[in-house]
Amino acid sequence: MASREEKQTEILKAAIRVFSEHGFDGAKMEYIAKEAGIGKGTVYEYFESKEQLFVEILKFSVEQFRLGLKESMDRGDTIEGKLLNCSRYNANFLSTHMDIVHLAMKVRMLSKDIRVFHHAAQAAIHKLYTEMVQEAKEKGEFSPDLDEELATYCIIGTLDQFCKQRIFCDPRPLEEIDHQGIIKVMLNGLR
Repeated sequence: MASREEKQTEILKAAIRVFSEHGFDGAKMEYIAKEAGIGKGTVYEYFESKEQLFVEILKFSVEQFRLGLKESMDRGDTIEGKLLNCSRYNANFLSTHMDIVHLAMKVRMLSKDIRVFHHAAQAAIHKLYTEMVQEAKEKGEFSPDLDEELATYCIIGTLDQFCKQRIFCDPRPLEEIDHQGIIKVMLNGLR
């Protein structure tokens, strides 16, 4: 028998699929219940409304991404290794979590509370990158006068756009993505 936390995770995963297929407005709690293989009342035992469920999906998804990103950074010994790991993780996450990515792209159309949460979550991810840049400066891998904020935005923007382009617009197998090339170009500009 599944624990309460496991059941909640099953509902969240089912809801991701339903929201992705039907959009926020078209998704109904009964569709989510059916997808999860439970009764509609059970969904309400865990989530009081569709909006609360959607917020929990965002929290769940962003936390999964943030934890994986942190782990990928921690596996690198140098800024090059960390960035290479981040690029690979970002592409892999995007490709294996398309449902979540599509939902996150729709956040701008939703309530102010959901948008506020989404911005806070993005700030937490931004902080990970900023700390990585600061550490690289301390280790002498970046110039001491490098603007940390600008460098952080350059890294996030480059990796995000590069991976989205390769996943959405120019789909090819993940192993064919030239992560080393993008990291080389990025580091040449930042050093």
